[in-house]
Amino acid sequence: MKHNTSIAPERDQKLLEEFSLSAEPTLRKLLSIIEDDEHELYVYLQADHTQFVTEILSIDWSAGQMWLGTPYEKVLSEHCNISTSYVMVSFPDGVKVQFAGIGILKSQYQGADALRITIPRTIVRLQRRNYFRVMADEELNSQVKLVIPQVQGDISLIDISLAGCGFYVSAPPRQYNQDEILKDVRLTLPDGGSSMLVELVIRNIKPVFDQPDNIQLGCEMKTLERGAERRLQRFLLATERRQRTNLHSMS
Repeated sequence: MKHNTSIAPERDQKLLEEFSLSAEPTLRKLLSIIEDDEHELYVYLQADHTQFVTEILSIDWSAGQMWLGTPYEKVLSEHCNISTSYVMVSFPDGVKVQFAGIGILKSQYQGADALRITIPRTIVRLQRRNYFRVMADEELNSQVKLVIPQVQGDISLIDISLAGCGFYVSAPPRQYNQDEILKDVRLTLPDGGSSMLVELVIRNIKPVFDQPDNIQLGCEMKTLERGAERRLQRFLLATERRQRTNLHSMS
């Protein structure tokens, strides 16, 4: 079965029922991973379709409450109250999960503004590994730099996700092998941070039509530094928003 690869909530009721989990040990495990690994929560407010990104600050299992950070743009959550209906999406260990509820209350956590919700009794786990992918347009290629010691010449990205990337290189197909590991790869994002160390595994090699000197490599990617996955996820989210905005402005 093909599942939604977007960060947006799944709306298909049959899928929601099929993949719904309510066993307490499972809920604790998934929510604890989201909290401990600082995975982002994508919040969708049902009434006005407001969206923002946050993270779990703390979970009080005995009280049945979770504290969330306020969004960067605090205006996005200023109207939240006991009647606010929401869906939240996250990707603990690359697994797309979502849960719904009613009530987002303004609160405090360690002296700072926070949001508080009731711990969900049900979580939907949509598939084992699910990463949304963005296509590499001209702007993305100008922003992102991929340096691979084993690759000579320019690298042109085709797409990128948390799971991997595709790109064009100038080389004959026989130069690379399937399952070959490309080590010490440096990925630089336009967020002002240092380049991050990643490891690529070549999963497919394709010739480029009418360009015999070029090939297309599809690679699985593994981040090797703490916080790198979160940085990349933020960049992908911002890129998806930009591309969606550009698409809407053209229509």
